[in-house]
Amino acid sequence: MTVRVGRLTSGMTPEDHRLAASAGMSPTGPLTTRGGCVPGGLGLVAASAMQATLQPGRLWIQGSSAATQGGYAVTVDAGELLTFADGDATYTRIDAVVVRVRDNVYDGSQLVEGRVEIIQGTPAATPVAPVSPANSEKLYEVTVRAGASAGNGGIDWSTAVAERRRFTAALGGIVPPGWGTGFDGGYPGQYRDAAGVLQRWNGTVWEPILRLGNSGELQLGDARWYRQAASTITTDSLIRTYRPADSNALSIRTPGDTNSRLFINGDGAVYWGAGGTAAADVVLYRSAPSTLKTNTDLVVRTHKVHFGESGTVTVSFTSATSFTQAVTFETPFSKVPRVFTNINSGVGATSNWHVRAYNVSTTGFTIFCFGPSTSWSGIPVQWGAFAS
Repeated sequence: MTVRVGRLTSGMTPEDHRLAASAGMSPTGPLTTRGGCVPGGLGLVAASAMQATLQPGRLWIQGSSAATQGGYAVTVDAGELLTFADGDATYTRIDAVVVRVRDNVYDGSQLVEGRVEIIQGTPAATPVAPVSPANSEKLYEVTVRAGASAGNGGIDWSTAVAERRRFTAALGGIVPPGWGTGFDGGYPGQYRDAAGVLQRWNGTVWEPILRLGNSGELQLGDARWYRQAASTITTDSLIRTYRPADSNALSIRTPGDTNSRLFINGDGAVYWGAGGTAAADVVLYRSAPSTLKTNTDLVVRTHKVHFGESGTVTVSFTSATSFTQAVTFETPFSKVPRVFTNINSGVGATSNWHVRAYNVSTTGFTIFCFGPSTSWSGIPVQWGAFAS
């Protein structure tokens, strides 16, 4: 038959019904669909030492005997008690729990039914899971240790069960996460959830698109933004912005500002301002190879070997032969610095006076002025302190 029409009042075969139903499922080829479970069911719960219960649920089993076989909508409507055979005396084995459709038209079994089956593996020093039979969907793999039995500890259900459920979705839906992500998409534009990463099939590979984690994480491909702490957004990846040389690439403002307090242009120049309505008034930029330049003042408060502090003290006194005044450094030195002083005048009462520093420490010193008895009014005394 070349053309099959679903939902006709007569003349439909079971195969026609299955193919018609398959049209609404995620495709894997022109006539085939993705098999798998409907999320939310078919859990496996331990019942006794060698028994477990498969809980109710639904799944889709794609026929694997012929392309025109279609798919089977299967429902397990009550818990199914499964009994595993005792373990081999010497070796461990791996059993598979599957839901299987028997259809005499394709397998010659003389049966037309669905059933839950345990496919027993072969005991071995390095056991492998058995191959699933045709027209079935594997749900779990269960490791049965050597010697396991109801009277000998049975199966360790906390470690023996390996999840093998895969999930499916309707046409256009996002395929839910499940066991195994090494499958191709059915058509360009199909989406799947791969362990929390939304991926799109482009016809050749799955492309990571976007992730929205339950802890507030946004993932774009292999880069991510996330909440690190209260009011703190963090990325462990590189942030790159492509902007014209004279356009802002990064701008920082406080609430209410109409102008930025800091911004970086596409050419790398960094600008600072007071914010509010004030324009930026300080810039630091590369003016030539190996040259960093600012058009305004640069104040360095660091005590490297060749850096220090300086200042001016205004001195006033009446009829004295000496005078002292304490000075405190704005930034303490790591070691006691060298301090130099100078009277910024050479006329009148200051012409025969001298000035020096004493009691020098890492946090400050004392200016000592001395000479013939006289009076000063607002005489500036300069000083400079340099790391030793």
